[in-house]
Amino acid sequence: MARIVRQFEAPHELVTLEKVIELPALPTIGARLDLRSEGVETPLEVIGVTLRPEADGPPEADLFLAYEALAAAQLARFSGWRSSESR
Repeated sequence: MARIVRQFEAPHELVTLEKVIELPALPTIGARLDLRSEGVETPLEVIGVTLRPEADGPPEADLFLAYEALAAAQLARFSGWRSSESR
């Protein structure tokens, strides 16, 4: 299980959406994730990976994806992506 974090930007604005997803294997930085089943149109590059201690329970890692255009955030919300929680 991994918490996938998508970041959408425009000048002077940033929106962060996330979803917990079960992945077959933990990708590394630079890998491209194909999340079409999660409403993502094209594979997105992993730009950050944070592993979590086992004591925290699922998800096992946080994966941060490359920035996307802010216009794509609305479509992501319709596909079930939610605003990031404060951590």
